Order: sequence, then C-alpha cells, then structure tokens
Amino acid sequence: MSVKDQKTPTDLAALDVRGIAKAYGVVRALEPASLVLRPGEIHALVGENGSGKSTFVGIVSGTVRADQGSVTVGTETLARVSPAVAQSHGALTVFQDGSILPQLSVAQNLYLGTPAEQRPAYRRHEKWAAERLGEWGLGRLDVTAAAATLSPGDRQSLEITRAVAARPRLLLLDEATSALDANGVDNALELMQRAAAEGCAVMFVTHRLSEVFRVAESISVLRDGKWQGTHRADSTDAKGLVELMAGTNVDTEFPPHATPDEVGGVVLSARELAGPGFGPVDLSVRAGEIVGVAGADDNGQVGLLRGLARIGAPSGGLTICGRSVAGYGDAIDAGAIYLSGDRAEESLFRSLPIRENITVGMLDRLSRWGVIGWQGERDLVSETVSNFGIRMGSAEAPPTSLSGGNQQKVALGRVLAGEPRLLLAEEPTQGVDVRSRVDIYNLLRDAARKGLAVVLVSSDASELVGLCDRIVVMSRGRLVAELAAEGASEQSVVDSFTAAGHGEVGPDAVADERPAARPGLGRIRELFQRHENGPRLGLLALMLVLIGAYAQSQNGIFLTHANVYNLLFLAMPLAAIAAAEFVVLFVGEIDVSVGAVMALTIVLMSEFVQSGALIPALLLSLLIAILLGCVVGSLNALLVEGARLSPFIATIGMLGIVNGVGLTIRPTASGVISPALLEGLAKEVWVVPWAFVVLVVLALVADWALRSTGTGLRLRSVGLNAQFAHRLGVNSRLVRSAAFVVASALAGCAGVLLSAQIATGDQTVGASYLLLAIAAPVLGGASLAGGHGTFVGCLLGACLLIVVQNLTATLGINDAYAYLLTGGLTIVALLLYTSSAGAAIGNYVRSLRLRFGNAAAAEEGAS
Repeated sequence: MSVKDQKTPTDLAALDVRGIAKAYGVVRALEPASLVLRPGEIHALVGENGSGKSTFVGIVSGTVRADQGSVTVGTETLARVSPAVAQSHGALTVFQDGSILPQLSVAQNLYLGTPAEQRPAYRRHEKWAAERLGEWGLGRLDVTAAAATLSPGDRQSLEITRAVAARPRLLLLDEATSALDANGVDNALELMQRAAAEGCAVMFVTHRLSEVFRVAESISVLRDGKWQGTHRADSTDAKGLVELMAGTNVDTEFPPHATPDEVGGVVLSARELAGPGFGPVDLSVRAGEIVGVAGADDNGQVGLLRGLARIGAPSGGLTICGRSVAGYGDAIDAGAIYLSGDRAEESLFRSLPIRENITVGMLDRLSRWGVIGWQGERDLVSETVSNFGIRMGSAEAPPTSLSGGNQQKVALGRVLAGEPRLLLAEEPTQGVDVRSRVDIYNLLRDAARKGLAVVLVSSDASELVGLCDRIVVMSRGRLVAELAAEGASEQSVVDSFTAAGHGEVGPDAVADERPAARPGLGRIRELFQRHENGPRLGLLALMLVLIGAYAQSQNGIFLTHANVYNLLFLAMPLAAIAAAEFVVLFVGEIDVSVGAVMALTIVLMSEFVQSGALIPALLLSLLIAILLGCVVGSLNALLVEGARLSPFIATIGMLGIVNGVGLTIRPTASGVISPALLEGLAKEVWVVPWAFVVLVVLALVADWALRSTGTGLRLRSVGLNAQFAHRLGVNSRLVRSAAFVVASALAGCAGVLLSAQIATGDQTVGASYLLLAIAAPVLGGASLAGGHGTFVGCLLGACLLIVVQNLTATLGINDAYAYLLTGGLTIVALLLYTSSAGAAIGNYVRSLRLRFGNAAAAEEGAS
C-alpha cells in the first residue's frame, strides 16, 4: 500500500495539502495534487525540470498563490498563504536560488531569516549568531563577514542551517544541496535527519537520486505537472523512479570516455597561472578531451576556471589554440567560451526573451548585411530546444519564466550552438534532471568527438568520474593530484581532495600562496566593505571642507557668520526633500513627484495659514503637509504596487496632477503666509537655523534606527532584494507602499521649510528641486538600486549642492559653472565610492566588446 493510501488524521499531520493546482495562462504548471506529511518524516519530491516541483513548494511556502486547493500546517488551514503566514505556523523554506542577501553580514542574514520569537534584541545579534552557528556546526564562519565573501556552498549551508536551527514544524528544501560538494551534502543530509529526529517533517526536492535513497522514507513523483503517486523508498529503486519521472525507459549510463585516437593536439596551455584564490597552476588540455576539476568547496576550482578564460586578470602564461591570451576578449577570439554557474546573474540575459538568449552568441552567423534572417533564427531556436529538451511556454517569454534546470539548458545550448574550440563550464548540470543530465553528457561528448576541448568544475564526484577523461584535484588553490577517469571512483575522487585538505599530500603541493593584498589598500578595502557609510560620509565632508577653504581663499566673506547661516538656511528644504527621496530610494523605488508636493504644500499654506502665532501656524502647516503627503503617497503606492506601473512613470503622472492642482489654486505666485511662522522658521542657534538642528537630530536618530534595529534591517532587505525579503517573511509590497506615503509626507514638511524663503504660494518652485532631490541623496551614498545610503548623507549632499550653487555669486563666475560643478562632483563622488572605479569602467568597455558573446563576461565587474 502506498503512503498516499494511508489515512493519516489531519490533527496528527505536519502538512496536509488537498488538491492544490496552478496554471500560468494556458500552461498547467501543476494539476490538482494532495499530500500528507507526518511529524518526523523525511519525504522526497522528484521529477524532471518543469514538472511542477518548485510550483508545489512555492504554493506551500506562500511564494506562489494557488488557483485552488488548501494547505494545512499543523492544525491550521492557511486561508491565504504567504511566506509570513506560513512561517508563523512553523513552515520554513530553503529555496532553489536562495534568499541570502550578499550585502548583509552572516549574522544579519541569520537574524533576518529567523522567526521573530527566536531572535534576541538586535544589539546582540552578532554574539547570538556566533553561538547559534557554533551549536549547528558552522562555527567556522565569521559572523561579521559579508555573505558575499562566502563560497556558494557556505552560503547554501548557512541557509539550510538557518532554517533547521529554527526548529520548524515543517521544513521545505527546494534543490538546497545543488551547490554543495560531497562534504556539504553529507552535512545537509545530517541536518535533515537531525530535524526529523526532533519531530520536524522534512520535504526536499533534488535531482540527485542518491540523496533520496540515503535519507528519504517516502518519495512522491511529478511528471508534466501531474502527480504520479507516493511510494515508500524501500519499495522502489533509482531506475524505477527515473521511469516514473520520464514516463519511459531512460538510459542513465555515461557515454564512453575518449579513446587515444579521439584526443588531438593541445588547445589550452596554462603556465604559472595565478589569481585570487588559486595558483600558480600548470595545465594543458587537448582537443577531444574532457577534463574535470575536483576539490572541496572554495579551494580555487572556480577561480582557476575563470582564470583559464582570463577573467579577473590572472598572472602567468596562457595560450588557446596557439594564440597568446591577454584578456577574455582574446579568449573569445581564440575560440574559448566561459559558462558561469551563476545562471541568474552571469549566464543569461534576464531582460531578453528565451529566443534571443539562445541566438545572441551567433548573430554574425544568422545575419546578412546586419539583418537577422528570421527563418535561420527560428530553426536554430527550434533545434536547440529539441536537442536539450527545454520545456517552455513560448520562446518570447523571459528565461526567468523557466525552471532552474531549463534555464541551465538555455545557457548551455547557446554556448554549444556557437561551436567553440574550448568550453570552460562551471557546474553544467547543476539543477538539471536525470534525463536532461544524460542528454547534456551526450551533447558534451559528441562535441568533444568533433574536437571541442572541455574543462568543467563540478561538485558531483560521480559526474566527474563518469564523464571526464581526466580529473585534476585542487586543494588550497593548487593542483595536488591528477586521476585518470578509467579506474577512478567517486570515493577515490573525494578521498584525494580530503587527504590533501588535511596536509597528507605534502607541503609543497598544498602550500597556500594566494597573492596577498597590499597592506594599505587591503585595509582601505576592508574599511569600505565593513563600514560602507563612514568612508563615504568622510569623503563628502572632505569635499565640503576643501571647497569651503578654496572659496574663503578667493573671497573672505564666504565663511562669515551671515554667509554660513544663509547657506544652511538655503540647504534646509533641500535636505528635507532629499531625505524624502531617500526613503523611496532605500527600498528600491523612485519618486519624482516630491518637488511638486513640496510646492503644493506652500500653495495650500498660502490659502489656510495666512496668520496666527508661531506654534498654531506651524502645527497647522505640518498637518496640511502630512495630510497632503498621505493622499499623494497613497495614490503613488496604489499605482506602483497595486496597478504595477513603473514607479518612474507613475510618479511622473502624479507630478503632473499635483502641479495642475497647485496651478489651479495659484495660477501665479500670490497669497501670504503667516509672518510669525516665517520669522520663527528663520530663527537661529548660534550660526545654524534651529530647524536645521532639528533635521540633523532627526537624521541621526533615523540612521541609528536603520542600522541598529531589526526593523531597519528588514527595511534594508527590501531595498537590497525585495523577492528575498518577501521569502523571509517581510511584506515587501507594504514596506514599499509605506515608503511612498512617508516620502510624500516628508516632501510636504520640506515645503513648510521652503515657505520661510519664498513667503508666498508658488507652484513653480518645485521644478527647481526635481533633480536636486535625487542628486543630494545619491551624492550622499544612496543607490538607485536600493538598500544603501544614510539620512546624514542626504544632509551633507544637500549642503554640498548649495555650496556649489553659491560659488557662482561668491567667485563672480557664470551660473553655468554651478551646473557643471554639481554634475562633476556627483560623478567624482560616485567614482570614489566604488572599490575600483577603473575596473568598473573597464567592465563597461568589456560589455560592449562581448555583447554578442557570453553573458558571463558582460557581467564580470570590479569584484
């Protein structure tokens, strides 16, 4: 009797799924499916790419909304599933493409992804994280290090440990072991068993059937979105599972290795090649040969592979097909192509449709006189889709609409269709199902028989043994062993790098001689990485000091009491509106209507705050500003988050509406504002307007909250990656909606401050702040991509812009120079903020050079 037929009472089930289904247009991603999991059970969900596994996990975890059916976790049926709701009922998920935010520290990532009731006060998060990781076997990780510095395997291990350590009622793992080496897989499976022993129900998705039979008690199979049943693990075998997944007999044997007659001349020759994390290395690869690179995670394998493509400027000699290679452009010209394992960022063009992702490397071949022949393009796409078994709805859909395995097939299909002489592939079958994996093996072997030389990095030792003709083993960045595939075994490969890692191969072979960073630059780089905002604010303050000193040397009145007060008085409204814009920039949005809101506030003040004492007039003005901001901000949020319009387009439209309302009330500048209010806003504390002092205090408090509280961390996570934040239980849409409301309210308050300068209702004054409102926070360290910057930076940026504008009068020069200086200083500041401006510029040039080549090189940057 199958597990599906057993009657498990709902009140004893950790998960009870009844008839969930999902369709995307005409594509049925998941037919009605049901499943019951008991506490302490380890359950495997298997199927080919595109079979509906991730859809099933997404519905249970709350990231995908089902068209029908119900999900019950414990005794609670979740009426409207979301990650936050699922997590509040004890269901945690480790996703296929992860949810670790690389810009945050290890401790912050652990804190962010842990249920609220298990987290300490944020001020203790680093000590708490170290204790928690130590308890679960990851004490070797530096909790203060940025997650970006971790290897892919360590990031995956961190994510699995984070979920297991929370002791959930239900643990879902979607391809969670795909980036792990043999040791990492062992640890992950041990964690699953440990969680199950404590009463957690575990469901994991994997294409590695060996993992299934090591830990799973029961197995469910999906094929083409249809449930194929649930079976006891001890009642079936790998061959039976593959047939259930494919619906037919599948030959899972590796193709034969190359014979001596099939191996040609040397294609790749590297001598004393060394780069970040590896070297020096000597390596030769011949035509028709497939060479595998093995090693424990983060021992230089990927660095070597990138170095063989001359990515990352490694030192040493490198020739490809007899040509000396100085850079990746030369490697492409020599017939080499690099396929990154990071398909989302480097292997695919996410903004292009699947069709163009497949053909982008062969535009020269497909075009005549610069025009692409549609028939040739269609034939190539059709052939690639057929050869690789790519499951898709339409070739015009983006690659993000595909499952992870099908995305990998698109990336590999593109590079092989270009018929390169040398393929450098990182994890070419990661996330690919069994049948497609065999197809890829055969395609690689067929290409090798036609003369292609292949070097591949794989964390799957059985793949290295079965596919490769030679296996080179790395430890601590060096090649420490070479194995002939004939006669090698999975265990012998693992043993070879395990022994090397424990110093059993000899000191010369394993000595770690990675290039050391120069001490001075290394400390500066570390300072930028660990304290992102301090150096940036310091640079901005230094600019202010240098410009002020120069202006004073040219005109002695620049630093007088009256002029300093005037500069700060002029900077007040700009600082306030820059802070308003920063609120939306921080969560990854933009609002170009803030200047219009500021101006309309003044217009309304000229109607309703024409007299009265300071305090009543100020309170009434702030009430007008906040109410107006709430209305406009809510409309912006409705357009952007509700109607899903581009924030730039939506707020441009709102800009026109707000300006229209203001000009209807005041077609020309007119009306008066309470003299007591204007006089009160102009009062000073020594040389500083009192309102500016208030802004500084509020900015310091706000920055402390952003950097030193859990709430601030969650806000930052939305700006860094809203999708990941959503997976971790943060309501990203609500946060972004609130940001629009707060930004408009702050813009209204900026209007109150500006009224002290113009004293009358004038809707046109907002136009001059349109670009300055964005320039000031960006100059202060904010990023248009979100998640970076400070409120204090907004104040400093505003002051710098005002000082630059004031220089024209102080130095008696043309007003045009103010614009030149503003733009120039902004660009200089942005270049100084980057860790390597020259490399960033080089990256742009390289992207132009390689736009018709490989996406990996186009994405290769200063890092």
